[in-house]
Amino acid sequence: MQPWPGEVLDERSGEIAVGFAALLTRQAAWRHRRVETISVLSHERVRRHVSVDFTVPAAHRDELALSEGEWVVPLAYLAKRLLVNFDLFMEDEAAVPLLRSDEAQLISRELLYVMLDLDTEEAVEADVGPLIEWILAAGPGEEDAVDAAVGELEDTLGSLPGFVALAEQLTRGFLLCAVVGDVSRRRVIKFAYDQPLARPARSVHFYDTPGCTEAASYHAEVDVPDEMRARTTNMIDNLTGEVLASGPRDADRPAIHYVAAAEARVLPGLIVRYGTERGRFLVPAMLVAWVIALGLTLPWLFADLPSLAGSPSPAIAILLSSSAIFSGLVLRSGEHPLVRLMLAPYRLCLVAATVAVVVAGGTLAFHASDGTLRWVWGLGALVAVLSASILSVEAARAPAAARDR
Repeated sequence: MQPWPGEVLDERSGEIAVGFAALLTRQAAWRHRRVETISVLSHERVRRHVSVDFTVPAAHRDELALSEGEWVVPLAYLAKRLLVNFDLFMEDEAAVPLLRSDEAQLISRELLYVMLDLDTEEAVEADVGPLIEWILAAGPGEEDAVDAAVGELEDTLGSLPGFVALAEQLTRGFLLCAVVGDVSRRRVIKFAYDQPLARPARSVHFYDTPGCTEAASYHAEVDVPDEMRARTTNMIDNLTGEVLASGPRDADRPAIHYVAAAEARVLPGLIVRYGTERGRFLVPAMLVAWVIALGLTLPWLFADLPSLAGSPSPAIAILLSSSAIFSGLVLRSGEHPLVRLMLAPYRLCLVAATVAVVVAGGTLAFHASDGTLRWVWGLGALVAVLSASILSVEAARAPAAARDR
């Protein structure tokens, strides 16, 4: 995209900022609905697909005009981080131009001055200029210091609700500004981007959802990987811990609808607890582990192991069968990264049982002494029974596949 001529933005940034101030102080009045789908790429990264349904109020269209037939629309606040795999398009899939970060900052700077003027008549631009530049340039880890400086300004000038709220947003994020060719009717703009997770974990993920307060209605869905289910899905307020909304249990695509109360101050986010379907790995692994456990325990208790050591057939059968088990259930390819991570402890259980039967078969194949046979087979039986028990408990607790419910 070619950059907008500097003289155009310099001339129009003040008036555009006035229009932004009117829109951003009443976001629910013109952003009708925001729909967000979170696709899990791994335990460390997701892809967000967002659509914003809006109508620009006729009273502010002239203020937002960039040129003839082009209007700047503030779609959302995004966190200050590099946009990865970013896409932006209209409801008809046509590409939408986007203001560059320095162009958006030019308007954001004017917007901070506008909000300050609305809050107080005592502000002097020379006094707040360095603070505004710091707000726009603040990086990770500087948020508390900037908030403290904004608080000191408020102590000096009095209450600055609009400026403080905007400063908090622009310290942590930036305005995503699209250039739209027609604002005379209701429009839908969609965008998508990859996002790293701030608190990656194995089975419980937290996804921030600041957009739920930026529209009259907010819908969020989580696209859960194959072989998994979302055991619970809750939207919480990170400030108070209050549960704002809940999704269905054991869902492959849980959805939440939330309408923020007017003037509500919340820091929302989704907490999703995942589980793997029992029928894909856990139940087969449990059955195999119990077969191994019985195959080791029963001979250890009742068979004459020294006599079996004289024949290689049992040892060969044990070794070959355990190799097939290992390759079939442990060395699976093409799994989703999150599935692989969640199943890792249970695969270790199966590996432990498989190693136990391999070692037990090896003592037969190499004609170990009677004492060694009894000791190795007893220890192997214990390992296999513990592994099978763990897998049984997890299989019982795991969600069933959709077709099984």
